[in-house]
Formats: sequence, C-alpha cells, structure tokens
Amino acid sequence: MSSKNSDLVITNLSLKYDDKFVISDINFEIDDSEILALVGPSGSGKTSLIRCITGLQEPNKGEIEISGNPIFSEEVNIPIEKRDIGIVFQDFALFPHMTVEDNISYGMKNDNNKNSKSLTQLSSITDLMLMTGIYHLRERYPDELSGGEQQRVALARSLAPKPKLLLMDEPFSNLDPNLRMQLRMEVRRILKYLKISCLFVTHDQQEALYMGDRILVLNKGEIQQLDDKIQVFQNPSNEFVAEFIGLADFIDGQIIDNFAKTELGQIEVKSKARNGENVNIMVRPDDVNITKNNKGNGFVVSREYRGMYYIYNVKLNSGKLIKSLASHISDFNVGTKVDVQLKPGHPLICFKDKVII
Repeated sequence: MSSKNSDLVITNLSLKYDDKFVISDINFEIDDSEILALVGPSGSGKTSLIRCITGLQEPNKGEIEISGNPIFSEEVNIPIEKRDIGIVFQDFALFPHMTVEDNISYGMKNDNNKNSKSLTQLSSITDLMLMTGIYHLRERYPDELSGGEQQRVALARSLAPKPKLLLMDEPFSNLDPNLRMQLRMEVRRILKYLKISCLFVTHDQQEALYMGDRILVLNKGEIQQLDDKIQVFQNPSNEFVAEFIGLADFIDGQIIDNFAKTELGQIEVKSKARNGENVNIMVRPDDVNITKNNKGNGFVVSREYRGMYYIYNVKLNSGKLIKSLASHISDFNVGTKVDVQLKPGHPLICFKDKVII
C-alpha cells in the first residue's frame, strides 16, 4: 500500500541473473516533489534498478507504483511508453536530424496522458526553452551544440510530456567539472520550481549530497541506508556508508563511559557499547588536527592539494594511516614529523562488526 504523497513506491523488489540476486528485496518511496539521490559503486545494482523502473527489465518479484498506479506486479506490467516517466541519460540521446525545438516537442506530440501536476506553470515549448536557457538555440541541431547545451535540451525534452516522475541517470558524467557544478544548480532549481519528483542516479558522492533531499546508498543489490543527506553523512549506518559518503578512517578505541581511549588520546564518542568494549571509531579528515613537532606521534606520507585546503595522509607511530584536513596556507612537506590530535568538536560515531553502535 503506497503513501498518498509518494510519487514512486518500490515494494519487495528483487531481480536475479543466473540465480544471483542483483537487487535483493528492496523497499523505498519517493515523496511528492522530492529528489532522491541513488548512489552506489559500480556493480551495486543501480542500473538494474533503473531498468526495472523504466520497464526495460522485468523483476523476478515485487511491485512498482507511480502516483498510486501500479506499473508492475504479479498481475500488471505496463509497457515502457505508458509508464509516464521522463528519462535523462548521460549520453543525451537526442535525435540528430531534429532541431532543438523539434526534439523537445517530439514527446508532447505522443503524449496521450496529460498530467497537470508537473508543469502547471509552463504552457508551451517556448516556456521550457526559456526556463532551461536554450531558447536562442531553438533552430540548431544537436551536433551544433556543446555538451552542456545538449544536456539542457535533453532535460527540456524529458519535461515536455509532463511526466509524473523524472529519472536522471548519471546526467552530468560526460561534462567537465565546472559545467557539472553549474548544471547541478540549474537542474535542482528547475525541479524544485516545477515540483517534480526525481530519482537522481550518480556514483559521485558530492553530487548526491548536493542534488538529493534524501540519499539512498545501494551496495550489492541491498539498501545500506536511506535517510536525509545530513544524517547519511554525519550518522552513517555502517562502515561501508561511512567510507562511501565522504572520506573516513577508523581507529581502535575502548569505551570508558561516554569516552573512548585511543592511541590519539581520550575522545568523546556517541555509542551504546558497554564499558571496556572495543570499537572502531569513525574519523573524518576535519576531525584531525596536525601541527609540526619533531617529537610528534606521526609524520606526513603524502598530501593532496584541493585548492582551498590540503588533505594530508599521516602515518601514526603505530603504523596506522589517517587523513587530516588543513588550510591551503599550511605547509607540511612529505616526511614532516607532526603531532596528531583529534579535535572534532562533537562526539564521534562508533562501529562494531561494521555496524554503528
């Protein structure tokens, strides 16, 4: 049974190839006007899930609903063209023999199931082209456009039939970094303005954090975590999520009340572990402070310049490697002896047997 405010509902969905499950009994919903970022490594099941939702692949079991209407179940399997889903692919998939305007209007001519919800504030192709910033390109052909311009055309074309759900499959992966950042902002603004629900698929954790209202982390066909993006980053459900969403290291600790004893000293933690239990403590680079000290407890083994900051890779006296974030004006050369301290300013998350406790 779907929520009345959910535009996509996936229930007990499974898919297997040669007796191996690539999607294993997953459940999730996309709420009205929500952008859900689906993220996971290669082989996690993202593509298989997309194919099941669009109708390119038939699941072995489960149910799929869009705006309360079943599109797949034991009794129902709606054809691809009638699922009312807009799709934007990474390769744009524009018709090369059609102008920009004709590409966009193509979907509208074949749309027999108008839906007033998604584009109530748009009344014509012209409005779509103006909104996506391509009106001046309306008479050009795809091979006369840049990658960013083609992606805007692909977005406008997917919105033209007024879909109930928009699916974006790695839409910016073929673009250069600066253009990716610009289009992220534009696309998110347009989707929120039009109040369109979207499943945004990416392997880029930073893109997922920016685009998604919530994030679904998928690995080996199973949902690892589905939560508000701040919670996914700050309170990962397991070590896989901690390492996949943001940089994370783990140090050993022993619980003492609300603290843990570690090789870097005693640190406040958030844990339900009992006194004396051993845990793995998640440490992000911004939790770690380093200062030059010839008698310090570590030394710099490498550094990565990120523009506004450095990420230093430090080896502790114990042999453990840990990352530290420092200002771009810091200057710790490789081999520099440093004093390493934990200064997170908040209780750190603990794991035991890979699961948060």
